[in-house]
Amino acid sequence: MITRFSIDLKEQKIYANGHELASVMGLDKDGNGNRIYDYPDGRELFVATIKNPVLVTDIFKIGKFKPTVRDTLVKLLESSVKVTEYNGVKLSFEQGRYKGVWGPNIDTLLFCRALNKLDPELFNGKSVIEIGPGSGFISKYILERFSGINVITLVDLNPNAIQSSKDNIKDQRAKFVCGDAIKYIQGKKFDVLVCNPPYIPRQGSIDDNPYEGTGLINYLIAHSKEILNPGGVIITNLSSLSSKDVQRAVKDVGAREIKLDQMTVPLKVCNVLNNKEWMRYLLKCGLKKKYKNGYEYYQTISISEIIPWF
Repeated sequence: MITRFSIDLKEQKIYANGHELASVMGLDKDGNGNRIYDYPDGRELFVATIKNPVLVTDIFKIGKFKPTVRDTLVKLLESSVKVTEYNGVKLSFEQGRYKGVWGPNIDTLLFCRALNKLDPELFNGKSVIEIGPGSGFISKYILERFSGINVITLVDLNPNAIQSSKDNIKDQRAKFVCGDAIKYIQGKKFDVLVCNPPYIPRQGSIDDNPYEGTGLINYLIAHSKEILNPGGVIITNLSSLSSKDVQRAVKDVGAREIKLDQMTVPLKVCNVLNNKEWMRYLLKCGLKKKYKNGYEYYQTISISEIIPWF
């Protein structure tokens, strides 16, 4: 299954590919009537277009298609390997292989759309670090779309995230580190820090686990002058649910925030939605409860460039 997004993220085109052409799309015989079981992964067939996607997998919008297309899409979603493509950059993600790692989500793609708005000179000859790369899509995007960078270091606690990144990034300028990013950055300097962190706030998470809620990004902002070279920047993802908390951290260090892009999206994280205490907390934080397009709760995510004052 291939999911290909337009550069403005207004269209999501879905294709069957490889063995799916025989097992799902009915192309299981050649011109001589011989049975075909498989095709090259590069062979693809268009299935459907989803307009104005706010999720990578939007069950509600899929359910609106005519029955045959709907059922075809549902069947394709069962495929273990999914390819996500945006602006010519592709990442293959095998569901279940990388435990604790998510494939590219809508915030990943929004992040990349925001990167398009930056001056390429920001990356030319520079050292970049991505903290928490997950599948590796954002780092791969930076390497392929901003060819002038010197080196990019991907640091993640989860060895499966590092493996996914390695499997998808073959560029020699990429360095992979499995470990605690906060410990790793001690005594090191970078020009650009990229982080698509956990952005759903959780009561007490800063004390319990710095990698939950807004603990990580607040730490990085607070220590930005120690982490970044003069003129360096942080590019990160923020939620309307935690913006006041993060803006306080920005103000405390005398930094400047430039909002690059934003999108209002439904909250679709089941372990959050089914946690009543957590949901009560999020509603106090500004989570919007309004049934729309098949979903009940909404937040606005934004991609920001944070510039410390050196």
